Amino acid sequence: MALPFGYSQGGNAWNAGSIREVPLDRSVAALDALRGLDITSGRVGLYGVSRGAEHALLLTSLMAREGIPGMADAVAAHSPPDCICGAFDGRTFRDPGDPGWQAWDSAQRAWTWRESSEALLPTMAIEIERYAGPLFLSHGTADSMWSVEMTRRLEARLQAHGRTPEVHYYEGEDHILRSEAENMHHAHLIDFFERHLSHDR
Repeated sequence: MALPFGYSQGGNAWNAGSIREVPLDRSVAALDALRGLDITSGRVGLYGVSRGAEHALLLTSLMAREGIPGMADAVAAHSPPDCICGAFDGRTFRDPGDPGWQAWDSAQRAWTWRESSEALLPTMAIEIERYAGPLFLSHGTADSMWSVEMTRRLEARLQAHGRTPEVHYYEGEDHILRSEAENMHHAHLIDFFERHLSHDR
């Protein structure tokens, strides 16, 4: 069972929603709700791509830091940043000639925790090394949006803290994987979650 959790504000299948002052506390509640459903095994995984990967790693690191029960039993992130990024507004990705276009404001914050964004400033490291559970990271080596070096830095930092993440690099792939690489990625991802979320563990 999978729950596609809409943490962003607005958006639809064609246009991304805004990520501005998004309360990560809602995601804690969503994990609890999913874990409590009779159809689940009681074990829950968390997966995100791009800003969703940032969301997954940041949420997990905060829950680990504060010892909050109900953390994901396994976490996966594709094309993640290694630090907190600024707020996102889809209008900044439009053509500058579009009347809805706005310049990106680096002072705007993406996330809140316990009703505050003061400890979640852009460029602050995401301390995923606090998480002791199974962790999957992947990235295309030719990613033109989020540099693959961010995942390489995450991998190095995790290993320096004694963690052993499962890491996959897709040679020559951009931010959005092509069909063959995407199939390979999904095979890796499903295998990871099956190993760590199965009933007999």
